[in-house]
Amino acid sequence: MSPEAPAKDHPLASDDPALHPGWELLQFLASVGADEFAVRFMYAGEAGKGACDRLKQRLTFASLGTRTRECTVAYAKESNRRPVEVWRFDPPGREALRDVMPDGVLGSTAWTDAWTEDLCVYRRGELLFGTVTHEQYAFVRLTDAEWSKWEAQAAAARRAT
Repeated sequence: MSPEAPAKDHPLASDDPALHPGWELLQFLASVGADEFAVRFMYAGEAGKGACDRLKQRLTFASLGTRTRECTVAYAKESNRRPVEVWRFDPPGREALRDVMPDGVLGSTAWTDAWTEDLCVYRRGELLFGTVTHEQYAFVRLTDAEWSKWEAQAAAARRAT
């Protein structure tokens, strides 16, 4: 992204087929420079802790460690920019992300013992795509040219379904 082309937030309709499951969107984000992601790991009750740890283990190979990043959801006493675990957004990292988010980028298997939610994708440390899973809300932060390219790609995918 060039300095002359500022990125803007573009909300995505929660019923947009491009978000269900959303893997094509993630591929597009990779094509415009996305390089890392973060998700929130959740679990229900003490029994879910082990299941949550097993979910985290699926991403261990792609860990980039803890970095301060903007997030889409902040709970009590959390700041919007805060230290979070981030993972590589390369092809193996995206495949592992699909594995820990089987219901897609806005999906949540909250009725299981452990799940992931609130996916954030970053480009050079800046938020590029964010979700608020429980609100079924998502947005991308793209330049006008990138947004036009995404809209054309998403429209073609919608016509194909």
